[in-house]
Amino acid sequence: MEIKLIENKKLTEPKITIECKEADEQILDIIHLIKSKESTGKKIVGLKGNETYCIEPDEILYFESVDRKTFCYTAKAEYETDLKLYELEGFPKADFMRVSKSTVINLNRIKSIRPDFGGKILATMENGEKTYVSRQYANEFKFKLGIGGIR
Repeated sequence: MEIKLIENKKLTEPKITIECKEADEQILDIIHLIKSKESTGKKIVGLKGNETYCIEPDEILYFESVDRKTFCYTAKAEYETDLKLYELEGFPKADFMRVSKSTVINLNRIKSIRPDFGGKILATMENGEKTYVSRQYANEFKFKLGIGGIR
């Protein structure tokens, strides 16, 4: 792997470009590391009752969209957030992944998985709650967990 550092006084913020034949696991790990360093300190804002909470992304088990509202679930509580699911998919400080039209999960908080009817996958979170990975997202899900699948 060739690494090149170019200092440019005209830039107002760092610009990182990665050139590769194919984005393999090593490249994806590098991107994830860069993004996690870039966003240290970012938290998810959640509402519970009349109070606003700042939640560490690694505490979150999953997000669910119900009736145009987004809910955030931790092991201890449920919060409402103004964020949309598509905004959470790329959240820099966590391994969030969309697994269905209405759900984004934290890949680091999965307790177990098992295949289910129709190509779906049943994921059990650390708190025992279960959520389905739809067939549409199953391959990428398995790929991200390192258990097969294609990207």
